[in-house]
Amino acid sequence: MDDKKQLLKKRLYFVLGLFSLVLAYIGVIMPGIPGTPFILLTAFFFFKSSDKMYNWLMSKKLFARIIHEFSKKERIPLKLKLFVIIQLWISISVAEIWFVEDIYLQIIIIVIGIICSFLILKVKKIGLK
Repeated sequence: MDDKKQLLKKRLYFVLGLFSLVLAYIGVIMPGIPGTPFILLTAFFFFKSSDKMYNWLMSKKLFARIIHEFSKKERIPLKLKLFVIIQLWISISVAEIWFVEDIYLQIIIIVIGIICSFLILKVKKIGLK
């Protein structure tokens, strides 16, 4: 039963990693949307789920540079976590107010924001390998 739980957990992390990767690319391309928190979340999720995807992510210069910068620290300071979460919620607010009209999509975005905020607070260290 433990193996099934582990496999399910790995798959969930992988899907969340793919989703946060898409958001990271959007954040890198579009001004006003933070890419850094999603890059860090992607690294965390891929580290937990797929060595192949984690290594691919680390082969990308922009992503690797950001991840390495955070990996130098022993722990991510609470101030930095709060800064990233505030950045995230500002972006969500902008999207909700000006770009997203569908109430169901707004709810999904808010739920994703809550999950990301929780995960950002939970992550102790990005230096994964």
